[in-house]
Amino acid sequence: MDFSLMMAYALVNTMSQEARSALPDAPIVAARAVGSTTRRLARLRGWLATALQRAAWAIEPAAPTTVAENRQ
Repeated sequence: MDFSLMMAYALVNTMSQEARSALPDAPIVAARAVGSTTRRLARLRGWLATALQRAAWAIEPAAPTTVAENRQ
């Protein structure tokens, strides 16, 4: 069974919803307030990313300082 017609209908319907937002009778949606939980999670993500990056730097092997000579 091919669902391409239903997927195309859903896609067109979704795209047309955005075009209707400029109409005079379009609903007004209030902006979502950024709560303290969101800021706290962002701070936690930043701290965790920094900690993981520092741990990766600590265990990575050192780059070689000399270049091996090619012997022919």
